[in-house]
Amino acid sequence: MTASSRVRTGTTDGSRTGSIYDLGYRQYEGPRLGRGHAIRTMATDSFRTAYGIGHGGRAKIAPVIFGILAILPAIIVVGVLTLAVKIGAREPFENAVPLGYDTYYRSISVVIALFCAAQAPELFARDQRHGVIALYFARALRRSDYAMARLTGFGLALLVLLLVPMAILLVGRVLLSTDVAAAFGEDLPKIPAVIAEALVIAALFGSLAMAVSAYTTRRAYAVAATIALFVLPGVVAQIVIGLGSGPVGTWLVLLSPGTILDGTSAFLFGKSLNEDLFFFELPTWTFLLSAAGVTAVAAGLAIRRFVRMAV
Repeated sequence: MTASSRVRTGTTDGSRTGSIYDLGYRQYEGPRLGRGHAIRTMATDSFRTAYGIGHGGRAKIAPVIFGILAILPAIIVVGVLTLAVKIGAREPFENAVPLGYDTYYRSISVVIALFCAAQAPELFARDQRHGVIALYFARALRRSDYAMARLTGFGLALLVLLLVPMAILLVGRVLLSTDVAAAFGEDLPKIPAVIAEALVIAALFGSLAMAVSAYTTRRAYAVAATIALFVLPGVVAQIVIGLGSGPVGTWLVLLSPGTILDGTSAFLFGKSLNEDLFFFELPTWTFLLSAAGVTAVAAGLAIRRFVRMAV
């Protein structure tokens, strides 16, 4: 029977009749975008989901609040700098202001941690909670592709959160200068360190938050566990160091996201470690190695979760 074949059935006059159509099966002959497109689409969806784009209004509340909190210090600094320029006190203000390229990320570290805790469960945990993992795995995506795409998308979302306020700070400082070209030339050498530090933070904080979210379907559990992971290692390290156990404290410091942020910032911006926070001599480059190691382990655990998942 062809696609145009038709069988008409009926009973008596005046009764309801029906028609049966054989539409047949046709092989799909359109373009097949393949695995690469599927990975890019998943990463894009992860980025959009982290900011609530394409979702309801409630999904946008948390990212909007955290975004405002992240850029607020930069706006305040630029605003006060504008007033300082008008009264001719720019140089004293810049020498006194505590926020600069090397200290800004640390000043918003709480916002970064809360953004990770709130938005990472929207990806891994939500997919598991709603049972859509099997649908993703039935497509061109491999299991490892799915995890890597989610990690990449969330990392890009963190990069936006980190770099937008720095761009505001840079533009404000340069445009408020009497010699724009000279001011831009003065700040230009600092931009690679700013971008490198943003990449380190996005990879470290993002992979830790996503690793936690990969192992639970409950949003509340994921949020609490992520916050604890960011806070407790540093607290425990300071307690251990205070009790006189230097070697153990050193290892705990190298595993604490907060102190890793301080160490990598000191290394990239050519600063020294704060002696009030670190009671031992430790090369700043070790924090960069620690960041790479912790990121690799966290990302590996997240990928392993889905590679071994039974669906």
